[in-house]
Amino acid sequence: MKKMNLMTAAIFILLVFGLIAVPTQISANENEGVFNGLYLISGGDATLKNVDISILVNDKSSSRVNASYEVENTGEETIFLYMGMPLSNVNITEATYRFTPYVYNSRIVAGEMINHLIDGVALDYANWRTYSFEVPLRPGEIKTASISYTVENYYSEDGRLGFNIDLEHIKSWNSKPESIKVTASFNPRSVRIYNFDNRYAVNPTEMTPQYSLEWSFDETADFRDISFNYYPVDDKIKDELVKQRSSRIDAFLKEYENRDYAKAIEAGREYIQNSQPTEAHNLVYLLMADSYVQQREYNQVLAVYELIESTDLNFGELHKRIDNKMLINKITALENLKRYEEMYDLIMYEKLDPDLNYYLEQWLDESMARIPDSTLERIEEERKPPTAFEMFVRRFIDGNFTVILIAGGIIVALIVFLIYYIRKKKKKNFFF
Repeated sequence: MKKMNLMTAAIFILLVFGLIAVPTQISANENEGVFNGLYLISGGDATLKNVDISILVNDKSSSRVNASYEVENTGEETIFLYMGMPLSNVNITEATYRFTPYVYNSRIVAGEMINHLIDGVALDYANWRTYSFEVPLRPGEIKTASISYTVENYYSEDGRLGFNIDLEHIKSWNSKPESIKVTASFNPRSVRIYNFDNRYAVNPTEMTPQYSLEWSFDETADFRDISFNYYPVDDKIKDELVKQRSSRIDAFLKEYENRDYAKAIEAGREYIQNSQPTEAHNLVYLLMADSYVQQREYNQVLAVYELIESTDLNFGELHKRIDNKMLINKITALENLKRYEEMYDLIMYEKLDPDLNYYLEQWLDESMARIPDSTLERIEEERKPPTAFEMFVRRFIDGNFTVILIAGGIIVALIVFLIYYIRKKKKKNFFF
């Protein structure tokens, strides 16, 4: 019995230890920053020269952050830098802290030990992760402090990834840096141009053809926090379909994920034919249209979109982006079917939208340029607005001026009659 009690106690202790030791998964919050900055907690005459912050969005779940701070000792004595990054509730893994050329350990420090040490910025963080000890920097020496880590993304119910980058921390350094560069890039295997937003807290300085957003500031800039959204539209469509808890939908998604598009199309048809019409039908149709594009069955792509548009569309917050997804596939289908006039009209219509994102507008211009020159010239000539004279002639031929002509004829006849009457009256006066 005594032996059994000892074993029970040991198991209990192990379970308790396990519960304490296993970290809990915390969901990201929209207000949490993907990067809260590297603060100078203490460090004398350290001058911040250049800052480079980059975010690589891996997928809807995580991003990789790399931040580097070039620091110079402009004083005459060796200084010791104490630096740290405030922690939020987002889950951070694979963190590395460097101060060239070495990798340094880090430690977690309670916020009450750090917050009050930083002048000029009101802070109330619960915890900080700091360099494990003060780092020496000799007079005139320039070195780079850097942080790299993988961070959990904020993923909203409407399928939006929200990214906030705090630049307020620059105030903790003794001087404004000569330059700050912030870059957001996206996994090239999963990036889609209809995923981009067109609204930014601070507009990017540059948007590169490689789907990279860049913000650049110099020492005269007013550093404002950067935030932007990105919508993994296809992931959201699949997430909504998984919620249906249908074995047929699961089979469809499995073939779609395996890129066996012929089987995915068959599985999609089977689901549609054996279920009552719901909003899930349109979601299945969207992925079936993608599958038809991959199979080069372009007439089927257009037919599926006609089915979708004949129903009451309800894609919520993603409606605009799903419209853009459909637009891209439609133009791709029309181009391959050589239906250039329809392609031209669709492009011209969409270019009137003032809310086009940069990459979609660029893609539409490139698509227009792929229409054969002779065909494009003919279409543009046919679509050229008529001159005022041509409009008059066209309306005259169509009989649109009948009433005006009759009224004009009556007026002319009256004028002729009056002239004739006046002249006749003058002759009578002359003879009598």
